[in-house]
Amino acid sequence: MWLIILGIIIFTSGHMFRRLLPDGRIFLDQKLGENRAKGIIGITLLSGFILVTIGYYINDYDIYLYYSPPWLTAITHLMMIFSLLLMNVGKPHFGHTNRLQKYIKHGMLSGLIIWSIAHLLINGTLMAFILFGSLGLWAVLEIFLLERNKYQHEKLDGSLRGDIYLIGLTAAVYTVFIVIHYLLGANLYPFI
Repeated sequence: MWLIILGIIIFTSGHMFRRLLPDGRIFLDQKLGENRAKGIIGITLLSGFILVTIGYYINDYDIYLYYSPPWLTAITHLMMIFSLLLMNVGKPHFGHTNRLQKYIKHGMLSGLIIWSIAHLLINGTLMAFILFGSLGLWAVLEIFLLERNKYQHEKLDGSLRGDIYLIGLTAAVYTVFIVIHYLLGANLYPFI
């Protein structure tokens, strides 16, 4: 469990470094160059993610706080699809922007909040609360920090082609996640 907590601290600190210590990030950029500084932050984020993943799968015991009914898994899958869609809303795909981008300000972070809630619906363990709950709280805090710094949302005109790419990418990423969860031994469809 300590690997998960350490990984979450490293992962979220790496993401919030620029928001909490903007002068520190400027110092890194000036001393190392912008690309090297991004590389160090990227390695930090990746190491946090690896620690969380290893910690989650090597944990010997867990405390169950509640058990979810099997039918709740279907709702969780719908929430996961919607969260992945939100996470990809803000980015142009193959040079085309989707039309939702104009209306959703913090797509990646909003998607992460829904992702966290979806996982907490079906994972009633203490470790799940530590992992998914802390990542959801981090996303809420990140939105607060962005808004406090008067984040400007760039609204781009989208197209039908951008919408189609968004839906296709969401379906592809969701399929990859299903396969990864299956390979790691997660029972994604207990109601079947």
